[in-house]
Amino acid sequence: MARLERIFGSRRQTKLLEFLLQNPGKVFNQAGLSRFLACSPSTVARVIRPLIGEGILAYEQVSGQMKIIALNTESEKVKLLLKFYEEYRRL
Repeated sequence: MARLERIFGSRRQTKLLEFLLQNPGKVFNQAGLSRFLACSPSTVARVIRPLIGEGILAYEQVSGQMKIIALNTESEKVKLLLKFYEEYRRL
């Protein structure tokens, strides 16, 4: 699988990434992202897996079933995506 395809692999994945790029520094739970994407939590788990693997998302499971997800703002990939997204929005 090509590198960009792992990041922009589906419409839901792209929609989620854009939402997170609009909200850097904020933390979300899997259930909230499920409502935002209008899909099941298991679909969210599938959508975030490649983004976690690329180091774009930070992920932590807390207190049993609760899953916390955030943009990994320390990642060079994320810094580049944020810069690209900001410049793209200005066009």
